[in-house]
Order: sequence, then structure tokens, then C-alpha cells
Amino acid sequence: MENSTIVLGSIGLLLSAITVFAIFYGPIAALKVQRKLDDQRETKSRKLYVFKTLMSNRALRLSPPYVQSLNLIDIEFTAENQAEQAVRDAWKELMDVYSNFKSTPNAEEKANDLNAALLAAMGRSLGYEFDKVTLKKGCYYPEWFVNIETEQHALRRQFLELLDGTGKRKIPIALFEQRFPDLVDRGATTGGDGPADTGA
Repeated sequence: MENSTIVLGSIGLLLSAITVFAIFYGPIAALKVQRKLDDQRETKSRKLYVFKTLMSNRALRLSPPYVQSLNLIDIEFTAENQAEQAVRDAWKELMDVYSNFKSTPNAEEKANDLNAALLAAMGRSLGYEFDKVTLKKGCYYPEWFVNIETEQHALRRQFLELLDGTGKRKIPIALFEQRFPDLVDRGATTGGDGPADTGA
């Protein structure tokens, strides 16, 4: 009888301890799990932002959003796994071509290929699959936008040449000079202090 009472008492005490532990630790554990899930979701959201910006501006690689997103790769794609390491490696290769663009043979073609490789690696790390042909040629950029951009560059270049005087056109400059006749001391020419005598 005493043994069963001790066993039942021990079980009750153990259940009470488990209950108290669950009451206090359960919400804390749940908050930690929720925070971790939120951090993972936010991290993926930032990576998706970089990827979507690069994808949507891949025909405008000189645009500020495109350049800013390229510079975010080393900050956002930092996980120590093979997929994100491939993204960082692809970005290093592309940045090397951009940094030595003038001295690299066929730089534009290489940049196009490496840009497609970067987007493909980034897409794979985020669960997207794109082939390189789609990434290189599968974007829409109206000819009208091309014409506007070309005209803006031409106008900007001509305006700068006009300002610094290196172009064919010159700014017409009118010089205004104020020329007054020399002052003459009339008294010195007549020999007297007053006006010259012109009377008969």
C-alpha cells in the first residue's frame, strides 16, 4: 500500500513538474520557433527582391536598380551551401568582366553570358529554373524605349560638348562693349577759364 502511494505520489509530482515546465517554457519555445521562421521568411524575401529586380531590369543593366541589386548579392546570398556559393562565384566572374570591361576581349558578349549564368544560379537557389537562352533573350524591351534612351544620350553628349567647346557647334556669344568718347577739358583748348568767345 505504501509503495503504491509513493509511486502515485512520484507520478503526480512528475506530472506537476512537466505541467509547470510546459506552462513556462512552451510559450518561450513557440516564440523562438516563430521568430526563426520569421527571420527565414524575411531573408528569403530579401533574396527574392534582389532576384526579381535583376530579372525585371536585365535589359537595362545600366539602370540604378540593377546596379544596386548586384551590389546586394554579397550581403544577401551568404548561406554556406552549394547553391548560394554558386551565386557568389557567378557574381565574382561577372564583376571581374565589368571591372575590366575596356581591356577584356568581347566584353559585351562575355558579360551577357555571365549575367545569364548569374541569374540562372540565383534562380536555382530560390527554387526557379530558367535556361540561359530565356535569361539572355527572353525579356521585353520596346524599341521606343531604346530610341528614347539613345536620343537622351545623344542630347546629353551634345550639350556637354556645347558647354566645354569641344564639339562642332559653338555657343554664340555676343560681346557688349561700352565705348565713350574721351573726355576733353574745354578750358584747356580755349585758353581761358570760361567758355570760348565766339561773338562778333
